[in-house]
Amino acid sequence: MTAIKKTIAFLVSEPTDLRELTIEYFKKSGFKHNDKNTTDRKIIFRRGSITSNMWTFNPLNWKSEIDIEINGHEVNANFNINAAGQIPTNNDELLWETFIDNYQKYLRDSNFDFLTENSKTLKTTKNKNLKYLGWAALGGLIGGIPAGLIAYWTGINTVVSIGAAGGAIALLTKKINDDKKKNAL
Repeated sequence: MTAIKKTIAFLVSEPTDLRELTIEYFKKSGFKHNDKNTTDRKIIFRRGSITSNMWTFNPLNWKSEIDIEINGHEVNANFNINAAGQIPTNNDELLWETFIDNYQKYLRDSNFDFLTENSKTLKTTKNKNLKYLGWAALGGLIGGIPAGLIAYWTGINTVVSIGAAGGAIALLTKKINDDKKKNAL
């Protein structure tokens, strides 16, 4: 199972209702506030599901749980993002980092337009990730053509689907991992 985990801790110097601003940030961003496990200091948000992970193109919709502890001016947050059914790209991880940074900016300046900033970053991420569809299509061809020949010779037509899907996933995974290695250098 693929997971993205981020932990942040920071101080907010200006006196403000950090709890109220935190709830507003995440609710306006589409997260559900888990009232059952909430205390005066701890707030939990959830979004998505394993099933929705399989078809969404928005990484912020992936199954995630965010627990935030507020103690005076100190904020500690743990972001647990379950990326099952996805192959997270550098762009996806950058989107989450920007989302987390915008949360901090919003707590420091409640006039910060986080919805617009998060929307811009999401649009950029989706556009950059479109190139991976081409790699998946190429992989589907590379795997589908030999699988088509095998299906023709054996009469087992499902071999084509398996070969095309396998080729698409293999080439897509290779390209994403190569990009991650290249950016890590």
